[in-house]
Amino acid sequence: MQATPALIPTTRLGNSDLVVSRTIQGYWQLAGGHGRYKETDAIANMKRHYDAGFTTLDTADIYGPSEIIMGKFIKTQPQAIPCTKFCCFRFLDEIDRAEVKQRILNSCERLQVNKLPLVNFFWSNYGIKKYVDVGLFLAELKEEGLIGEIGATNFDLQRLQELKNSGVPVVAHQVQMSALDRRAVQSGMATWCAENNVSLTTYGTVGSGILSDRYLGKGAPTQEERNTASMRMYSTTASRFGDWKLVQDLLRTMDAVANEVRSDGRCTQATISNIAQRYVLETPAVASILIGVRNPEHIAENARTHSFTLTQAERDAIDTIVAKRKGPQGDVWDIERGTM
Repeated sequence: MQATPALIPTTRLGNSDLVVSRTIQGYWQLAGGHGRYKETDAIANMKRHYDAGFTTLDTADIYGPSEIIMGKFIKTQPQAIPCTKFCCFRFLDEIDRAEVKQRILNSCERLQVNKLPLVNFFWSNYGIKKYVDVGLFLAELKEEGLIGEIGATNFDLQRLQELKNSGVPVVAHQVQMSALDRRAVQSGMATWCAENNVSLTTYGTVGSGILSDRYLGKGAPTQEERNTASMRMYSTTASRFGDWKLVQDLLRTMDAVANEVRSDGRCTQATISNIAQRYVLETPAVASILIGVRNPEHIAENARTHSFTLTQAERDAIDTIVAKRKGPQGDVWDIERGTM
């Protein structure tokens, strides 16, 4: 029988007044590519997680019906915190103030709110230098009261600094981060964010389950297992980290740490996934982790992540394995963006 989930701690993003849960419900899977689902089940899942203390939810304007479904939940639970994204992929040089405002209004309508608590801004092509202008358009909408706070998503350090230095009040930055992907650390971004009141919110923390007991002592995900968009993405991340033997070395190390945590009573049910999540949560500048929550199966497990901390020796043991990685190289999203 599962233990009753503990309340999830909260934190402020940057120097803002926006308080979010340190584990955030992630809803990329509602965009498709993760199997069929019923809308009623998705809403019930949001409620189950919210009631367990996961009070913040993450979506995007490009996640298919995700904003609409989340909006139906928000209507029943207006204290929940919906965070969305403003994603720019096409006709970048044509985006103007009117388009930005209309798209933000559309997200408000879909989410059934008068103000978006947090909008994370994504820009696909640095070759088109309009991202600062668009960021400033979003800042104007913050002043108008349509946006609460502005974040970024998958910017590299140079462009994140450009946004901040140009007056875009960025308080958060959503990036992929796990023991398998250290780009936000190795680029200096985590240090800079910690020094400049920009909170990191991270996804991919357990690599779609690759960093879990499920793969300890097992082979790499098979073609059949790579049947979701997230598993395909994080399998690629794992392959960039190193060969499967190195991934297994990481899993064995995390399993040994989990055993220590269980043995000394810090968390008697600690798993590899808990260790993987804590490893990221204890990184400088990290405010919250995002967990893809397709169902309520892992509510209690994900809540347990917040019941203990790692010792310096345990972090060092994981760092020793991580230091042997071959990649991913570069800064945040460089490979995916095609800039290296």
